[in-house]
Amino acid sequence: MNDEYYFELSVILLATILIYSLVYYSGNLVFAAESEKYLFDVKIGTIGADDGEFNIPHTIAFDLSGNMYVTDTKNARVQKFDSNGTFLTNWGSKGTGDGQFQGPEGVDVDSSSSVYVADTKNARVQKFDSNGTFLTKWGTFGTNDGQFSRHVHGIAVDSENNVYVTDRDHSNIQKFDSNGTFLHRWGSTGIDDGEFMQPHSTAIDSKGNMFVSDMNNYRIQKFDSNGTFLTKWGERGTSDGQFMKPSGIDLDSSDNVYVVDKNTSNIQKFDSNGTFLTKWGERGTSDGQFMELEDIEVDSSDNVYVTDRNTASITKFTKVE
Repeated sequence: MNDEYYFELSVILLATILIYSLVYYSGNLVFAAESEKYLFDVKIGTIGADDGEFNIPHTIAFDLSGNMYVTDTKNARVQKFDSNGTFLTNWGSKGTGDGQFQGPEGVDVDSSSSVYVADTKNARVQKFDSNGTFLTKWGTFGTNDGQFSRHVHGIAVDSENNVYVTDRDHSNIQKFDSNGTFLHRWGSTGIDDGEFMQPHSTAIDSKGNMFVSDMNNYRIQKFDSNGTFLTKWGERGTSDGQFMKPSGIDLDSSDNVYVVDKNTSNIQKFDSNGTFLTKWGERGTSDGQFMELEDIEVDSSDNVYVTDRNTASITKFTKVE
């Protein structure tokens, strides 16, 4: 048998492996970076105002049962889905009354499945039970403790049900108890440690440390639960560990940090100290591509969900072991 025979045999074997892989993944796409791979699972939603449709899906949050809550910004409502993406209910309408919204953006859920919503243009936070029954609210327009700009944005709830609220226009973060009692705030406009330029979102790790996407400073900042600066990473650019517009942020069960970049349409993953681990995504409309990423959320099984404002959809990825 000559070398040409062995070469042809190698080609056949490689082609067989490739075909098997395509069949095995049943048409799903695998996005790989370094040693980690993420498998495209499903896309939820289209543009519209009916149940399960969105007009700018903004932020995602999960309760302990795996139900998913999404702020549907331009439709002025919150939508709830089960863990398979099946529509369950929604609530809200445009207005200033209890249970009404003006451009809701941030959302998170506490250990009792109470849902907190950043009612952005109304400069307040509203709290609901898991079915959308109004419970309480706090906040007015202003610059004092417990007041917000009309771009109150991110919501994050810690293990003690304290609520952290990101105010983009005032470049600060305020901390409240679960009833809206003001506890603490930190941050101001600037480029130094602990200062922000349009902070977008926050996420809290298992130790109570907070990670903030400092959007127009092109970086992530890390604080303890009292707002003491710990570390930071990132700079302007398109290489690994760089950002053009870091927006949504979340953590997995190992406290790894996931960040979506609006302008580069990708997802980057870091360890809790900011060491780059992997990234995936690019601009486009095919599976695993994005037009305008907004938020990211990781569920209890470390599945990754991202919202795309432009395509009015939510994409789910699962990690390939």
